[in-house]
Amino acid sequence: MSHADTSFDEKIAVVLDTGALLAKYYRFIPRQVAEAYTTASASGEVRDRENRDALEEAVDLGLIRVVTPGQGFIEVAKNAARAVGCLHKLSLTDVEIVALALSLKSSYRDVVVVTDDYELQNLLAHLGISYRPLRTRGIREVKAYVAQCPLCGYVPGKPGEEVCPFCGIKIRRREVTC
Repeated sequence: MSHADTSFDEKIAVVLDTGALLAKYYRFIPRQVAEAYTTASASGEVRDRENRDALEEAVDLGLIRVVTPGQGFIEVAKNAARAVGCLHKLSLTDVEIVALALSLKSSYRDVVVVTDDYELQNLLAHLGISYRPLRTRGIREVKAYVAQCPLCGYVPGKPGEEVCPFCGIKIRRREVTC
């Protein structure tokens, strides 16, 4: 079988977060064995003209696909982040990156998320999704946390929620055994 005949289920899906987009990582992905993806929210975080123009050209050339994950996968990603105790440390873009990776799992041999974000790597490890750091060593161990308001016990329900909406106290978290 030639490389041109390779089907999606024999390829790898590579999901790029904003940092990977800024590094133009999509230029280095061998299209014979992998397909590159990102989310509209990650793409929207690329604001400087040089990187924006390069990303738009890459999309036009088919080097990367911009996909919005379904709401069901976003809910699965949020629930997983809540269970690991990191939802409040992730942005909505991070949650969507995880959701996109989850949505691609059934169509590809493997899915790899390219990110230097430690919270994102930790969540991906919990979900059994591969990741590759760019400029960092990556996480050294997988951790789980309990995140809550120390005063009333409120558990964050939204990405980036760092203050309790009831008490105004900063959300804290403690490590728990996985």
